[in-house]
Amino acid sequence: MVALLVLATFVVFITVDVLLHREKYKFRVAETETPQAKDGPLPVVAGVTLPEALAYHPGHAWALDAGNGRIRIGLDEFAASLLGSIEKVEVPQRGRWFRQGEKGWSVITPQGEATMLAPAEGEIVAVNDKALADPAVITKDPYGAGWLLEIFSPDTQVSFRNLLTGALAKRWMEQSMMELRQALAPMATMTALDGGRISPQLGTELPQEKWREVTRHFFRS
Repeated sequence: MVALLVLATFVVFITVDVLLHREKYKFRVAETETPQAKDGPLPVVAGVTLPEALAYHPGHAWALDAGNGRIRIGLDEFAASLLGSIEKVEVPQRGRWFRQGEKGWSVITPQGEATMLAPAEGEIVAVNDKALADPAVITKDPYGAGWLLEIFSPDTQVSFRNLLTGALAKRWMEQSMMELRQALAPMATMTALDGGRISPQLGTELPQEKWREVTRHFFRS
């Protein structure tokens, strides 16, 4: 009898939670593209594409307010280029809660493993299994088909308040590219950092120790 009462109480709690947080439990099939990625050519800042609809963490991850408390996240083109050839991405399981600025995921490449920080706080409710199965997509399309996770946040404004957007994001990317040129000098001639677009496989061109140094610096890990 006691066991039945405990079970009934548990069911009531679950039912109430679902009713109060319906959006959290609405596990729709995720789109393969972020909404902003369908609007035509993306703006380029200092040789790196930087979609204006996104907000950016200083550790080179992006966040998109998908509505209803959901935030889609991924890594920016600067990070994808610096990582180079991605072999595997290890992400937390659905249901995991992480805080903004703590370890979000790990990226394994021939050069080594890099840790990236979560750009927003919340509970993981969706994982891009297609991108994880084919990591090359992350490098080719980091803002679209290469997104990584979606989280549910009870207060999205808190997370976005600490991210970079607009003119601040542009200045930050310009500063990042300037620091990268300085860090790679005199190797810059072999890395397509001469004022044009950043090399999509920049990380593969770097010595292992230099790769580790710059990824730790720019990913703030």
